[in-house]
Amino acid sequence: MIDIKKLAIIAVIAILFASFIFSLFGAIYERPDYCSYPLEKEFNRTQMTDTESTAYEQCQIVYEQEMNDYSLWRFGFITVLGLIAVILSIYLPFEKDSLKEWLLAGFLIGGLAAIFIGTIEYFNDANRILKPIILLIEMTLVVFVSFKKIKKSRK
Repeated sequence: MIDIKKLAIIAVIAILFASFIFSLFGAIYERPDYCSYPLEKEFNRTQMTDTESTAYEQCQIVYEQEMNDYSLWRFGFITVLGLIAVILSIYLPFEKDSLKEWLLAGFLIGGLAAIFIGTIEYFNDANRILKPIILLIEMTLVVFVSFKKIKKSRK
């Protein structure tokens, strides 16, 4: 029979933990502020001098590079914390049907969710060669977690 209390605790922990990882990154690493760069709508491009147009284009290049760096750092941070949660959730001992088991299941699901959401966010910015590598690593992680969980449940 499905234990609603158990599922609720696991779901709440998973959602809160994934949200915590994302908000922790936001607290540590500030997103580049687009407002500090000239906006195209502020300028009538046809009335810009060559110098203004060049300055505008240079600002756009700098902003885009800072956003790419931000996306990469965000992806790396979220992935590492998610992996730590997944690994600890698999290897920390617990008694069957204990509160600790429920909490670890929530951290496991939250860690996996953070990794997957972080990947989805970063995917458009990722290098074309990096994309299949990231997906292969994540598929391997899911298979690994599945085998570990099935092995533990049979004991």
